[in-house]
Amino acid sequence: MTCVEDVLNWLNDYAPFRYMENWDRCGLQVGDPNALLNRVLVGLDPSSKTIEEAEKIQCQCLVVHHPLIFHPLKALREDEFPGNLVMRSVRSGLHIIAAHTNLDAAKGGTNDYFARLLGLASLEPLVVDPQWKAESLYGGMGRIGFLVLPLSLEELAEMAATNLGISDVRVVGEPSGQVRKVAVCTGSGGSLMEGVIRAGCDVYVTGDIRYHEAQRAVEAGLSLIDVGHFASERLIVPSLAGYLRSRAQDHDSSLEIYEASMERDPFWVHRGLAVMKK
Repeated sequence: MTCVEDVLNWLNDYAPFRYMENWDRCGLQVGDPNALLNRVLVGLDPSSKTIEEAEKIQCQCLVVHHPLIFHPLKALREDEFPGNLVMRSVRSGLHIIAAHTNLDAAKGGTNDYFARLLGLASLEPLVVDPQWKAESLYGGMGRIGFLVLPLSLEELAEMAATNLGISDVRVVGEPSGQVRKVAVCTGSGGSLMEGVIRAGCDVYVTGDIRYHEAQRAVEAGLSLIDVGHFASERLIVPSLAGYLRSRAQDHDSSLEIYEASMERDPFWVHRGLAVMKK
């Protein structure tokens, strides 16, 4: 049978855990590396809903993008997050593995997948860690690429929304402005914006852009498309689940891999009835 350590090794073959950022927490967060597995659930967040889904379909392992334990815990309490979810996972016999910034930095990981979803070609990393640059599995943080043909900013925003299956994106820039050189970063990409500006990109597609970051982009002549944190990263779940299925098949394992279906973006958009007039 397949054990937790096997799943960790498969993930490490795809997105080596050494690629994670120094501040990150990846790998096995809850559980026993030697425990045997029949079913694995793959999702974005180790939330109460995702853990509940894993329990319902009797999964013994949860592979997620975002870590459950990020900051050092001073106590494990039922009335505090994330201690309550750690304790629930232990009681349920649920082992939790996080593949976060290592998956962002890997070739074929979240950033490559996002860039291809937008039809970008001639991809290059936005940020490179010199210590991993020579490794074949390393792709760097973020991506810079080119659209086959120029689009208006509004057309690219529509493409992003359509391909991600979302109804709303936030946009900074002139709707009719032409864009071709595109930078992307899944999740929260505001901290990489200066590199995008230096690279001379026309537009930056990412999530979690803050007000003053948007103002900086305006002053630099950089357009922005903010698709949200959830949408930019949830897209990797089917791909990651597919990879684990293929590895299980390669090892003649009967391990069943499921994709989380209860996850939802915590944000929703309210459109007010009042119309602001100039």
